[in-house]
Amino acid sequence: MKNKILNILKENKDKLISGTYIADTLNITRSYVSKVIKELIENDFIIETIDRSGYIYRNDYRVLNITKEYISNTQINNVYQLDKIDSTNKFLKDLANKNEDEITLVIANYQTHGRGRLGRTFISNKGKGIYMSILLRPKYSISTSQRITSLVATSVSNAIDKICNVETKIKWVNDIYLNNKKIAGILTEGQTNFESKKVEYIVVGIGINLYHQDFPEELDNIVTTLEDETNNIYSKNELVKEIINQIILYYNHLEENIHITEYRNKSYVINKNVELNIHGIIKHGKVLNIDDDGELIVLIDNKKETIYSGEITKVRLYNE
Repeated sequence: MKNKILNILKENKDKLISGTYIADTLNITRSYVSKVIKELIENDFIIETIDRSGYIYRNDYRVLNITKEYISNTQINNVYQLDKIDSTNKFLKDLANKNEDEITLVIANYQTHGRGRLGRTFISNKGKGIYMSILLRPKYSISTSQRITSLVATSVSNAIDKICNVETKIKWVNDIYLNNKKIAGILTEGQTNFESKKVEYIVVGIGINLYHQDFPEELDNIVTTLEDETNNIYSKNELVKEIINQIILYYNHLEENIHITEYRNKSYVINKNVELNIHGIIKHGKVLNIDDDGELIVLIDNKKETIYSGEITKVRLYNE
């Protein structure tokens, strides 16, 4: 019955339709219609309630509905859609250790313990963003596989730009920025067999602040959402599908490294002065470039140094 009510609303998209009409059409009570529509609104369907007149169905952009059929043309093998999880990365790593197929997607409405790099928290409020992880099993060398973080950052940035008509930047190594504020982060984790010199698996977590939400005061000037920056609501499902398309496009050419030029072009740090926290040691310099493996080339005390992402605790821009 819930689906029948929803179908009537969808068939009359952007039109005012009365609760009485729905009730009479389906031979149910007016109060039951009201109850179901309230549930739909609570589940992120955009439905306007007009007092004593009825309802206007707008869209389901906020509703997460990622099925294998929906993304059938993306080479995804398995899809796990969850309402609530502690961490999509943790969930997928557990599956990876049980020989889950590449390429598997896990996506959730919210995370209770979303994580960023170095154990930091990634705020994952219910229904407010995209919280997903992808399992990869690259058949390349360890050094080549390390390009995956920059590959995914490029993919996420490209997808947001395409779907939302914006121009995002990538703050080395794994953050996506819009209008000088962070809107997305990427966490790459994996398991490597150093004896065989093979990567057993890589799990890439992606978190995007999609819709308006209240952040802690200390983050107000640091993070933002796509809705706040553009005053628009975007389809969660369309953006997820485009992210997957972009990732697989570049992943199929990982050895050729075709993403790295775009990664450099989108850099938020090239030609800027930075403060680098390398496990507690502070260094200052100017970013000259990013090498083919995605590592930072910085001029420090008139000497070029390559800064590896695994060494970095924090990168901060500063003015001389």
